[in-house]
Amino acid sequence: MTTIKLSSGMSVEIEDVLYAFVKSELAPGTGKTADDIFGILGELVLKFGPRNSELLEKRVVRQAKIDEYYLSKRNAGWNPTTDSAVKDAADLGQFLVAEGFLEPETSSADPNSFTMSTPELDFEMSQNGPELVTPVNIASMAVGGANARWGSLYDAYFLSDIHPEVNRDSSRTERLQMVVDRTNEYLDEHVAQWDGELSFNDLVSYSVRPNFEGKQSLFGRTGNGTEVGLQRPESFVGFNQVAGQLTEFFLEDNNLKVQFQLYDGGTVNKDNGQFKDLVVESAVTNIVDFEDAVAIVDGEDMVAALRNYLGLIRGDIQAYGSRGALKAINSDVSFIGVDGSVQTAKGTSLMSVRNVSLHMYTDMVRVDGQDISERILGVLLTTLIATAHDKGSNGGNQLPAREPNSKKGYVYQVTPKLQTAEEVGEQVRFFEAVEESLGLAKNTILLGIMNEELGMTLQLADSLLAAQSRVFFTNTGFLDRTGSQIRVQTHAGPVDLRDDLTRAVFNTSYELHNVDVSLRAGVHDQGKIGKGMQVKNRAMAEMMEVKINHPKSGGNTAWVPAPNPSHLHSMHYHMIDVDQVQRTMEDSPSANIIRRDLLTFPVLEMAKVATPQSKQTLLLSYAHSMVAYVEPWVRRGIGCSGVPNFSQIEEMKDRATERIDGAIIANWKLHGVVSQSEIDEAIKKATEILDEQNSGQPGYVPMMDTVEKRASLLQEPAILAVLEIIEDALTSPSAYVEPALFKYRKLVKAAAK
Repeated sequence: MTTIKLSSGMSVEIEDVLYAFVKSELAPGTGKTADDIFGILGELVLKFGPRNSELLEKRVVRQAKIDEYYLSKRNAGWNPTTDSAVKDAADLGQFLVAEGFLEPETSSADPNSFTMSTPELDFEMSQNGPELVTPVNIASMAVGGANARWGSLYDAYFLSDIHPEVNRDSSRTERLQMVVDRTNEYLDEHVAQWDGELSFNDLVSYSVRPNFEGKQSLFGRTGNGTEVGLQRPESFVGFNQVAGQLTEFFLEDNNLKVQFQLYDGGTVNKDNGQFKDLVVESAVTNIVDFEDAVAIVDGEDMVAALRNYLGLIRGDIQAYGSRGALKAINSDVSFIGVDGSVQTAKGTSLMSVRNVSLHMYTDMVRVDGQDISERILGVLLTTLIATAHDKGSNGGNQLPAREPNSKKGYVYQVTPKLQTAEEVGEQVRFFEAVEESLGLAKNTILLGIMNEELGMTLQLADSLLAAQSRVFFTNTGFLDRTGSQIRVQTHAGPVDLRDDLTRAVFNTSYELHNVDVSLRAGVHDQGKIGKGMQVKNRAMAEMMEVKINHPKSGGNTAWVPAPNPSHLHSMHYHMIDVDQVQRTMEDSPSANIIRRDLLTFPVLEMAKVATPQSKQTLLLSYAHSMVAYVEPWVRRGIGCSGVPNFSQIEEMKDRATERIDGAIIANWKLHGVVSQSEIDEAIKKATEILDEQNSGQPGYVPMMDTVEKRASLLQEPAILAVLEIIEDALTSPSAYVEPALFKYRKLVKAAAK
């Protein structure tokens, strides 16, 4: 450990690897030394550490009171049912008010009574489109996430499961034609229309020439020589040419661009995909994740993550992809505008950064011998990187020619798992202190609120008011939000099946409530109102059918797990004018969502688990989900992964998915639906299935392939973590999975040294 002294006399101990990184890589160019930076950190810990502990203790007290409330009702003879759930929710609401945890429903902040005063943000925040969440500790994924601002719709469509009857291997030509036909239909209906009701499929070449105003106009030519223009000429925004020959043109619809790459002479090739490529603007924003999608447990892990983030901000990061190709940050996209001037469009997503919340502590840095709140470390260092190193590049020194990530100089900090307006207010005060410590202008650090805890949902309007000059988005995280609901109300009865929870009253009302409150407060005037993740990362046919509901319901961004899903999801933002949807919603009466709906617990109908086989199958599926996620996390340090579920369908797993599974199993044990022995047997069977699924996979070490391993399975670190997550779902205030994951990952790392 490297030690420095504060003016107060207290010591700050820093893991050597972290100190060395800050000294040699982060600090240069900031005007500060490593000692300066860690001195600032130490002072922030002294100032905000006690308040952090106080807020966490309030969580403990609040949850204990709710548990006691339900237990006292049970002792008085109460028996919850699906029929009683609505009245039970109303009663709980009254209790929370009586205890001072909530204001009376009529006294809570009215989102119509105040206006967000967030400053004018970067252009991307006014664009409606997909948003990626990328793990910062995997360099290739970090680069791919940043570059997902643009991508081939042809490739995304061709490689998807859309129209599986046209096989991409055995029927390559037929599948290519299918892709061209479907994308042309989409373009005709949602992107641009030609004079004479002609289709993109009717045109064989394109040209550009000045109109009577001297501005460049786009024309298409049919096979018989007929020339037509666009019904909306203003959708044509630019082009490029080589030696006087048109090579590509750009159309814009709903504030998103589409790049049409042409063959020689401005032609199309009907036998080879029509256009050379059809490139869409898709992931206009991207969350660089230091939280749910990563496994960062020590200084070594944190340095790798910070180095990647520094490389993203500077634009010099490079990484080899899965197929061996070297990936680097895109240059900005240049083209000739309709007025003849050179225009530039950002080549990369606008990157925000998500650090951990109040409940996470770390020993990477210790102040006066005590672990510190990891959010203080993360926010300070990522803010310093984003403000001191975000300079863009003119293309020299082998760097891509690109503008800064934030042209306006903001740092977009996403804060997860805040539970109350009081906690939001504390985060605002912390941001103010970081700005002051680093000499930054007020409101440089902006706040993205993850509405993913029951408490946050109940206090959303008050939370927006507490941070009204800093909020750049509100986002629903239905996975964590479901885990939160189960834990908060776990004594309300046995919880419903996982696959049925998305349709539960609490969940549907929560999604509507987030959009309604955010709209009424004016979040969308400068920022985003977001929707949650597509979990099945390869189920694109399903995504195209289901995820269009996000823009239809007023969300102007929604999360996707990878670039190709992003490119496909971008189609929805051409199909739906979200701005118009939001205007209609603003002009309509507010959705009648009451607190009782948000508190209606999804009680299990016992008929769903009436037979031993049905119960065992369900329990096995939840146990398998946990083991499949926890194994790579604990044993290999993989924080987010696509793993096959119990039904052999690949799903994107992160901490939130396992918060749900652990909370369900714990709840069922509490209410006698399953026993501990049944849980243990399900975990053993799930591990056996996982061994079979991962047979021959590089890096996977079986857990059940010998008699000795079978006998001691429940002592395997990954399995101990699974069991502890389930136990914590009853004993901890929030059913977070991090304590168990971090504990056993650190043990595995220590054993390997």
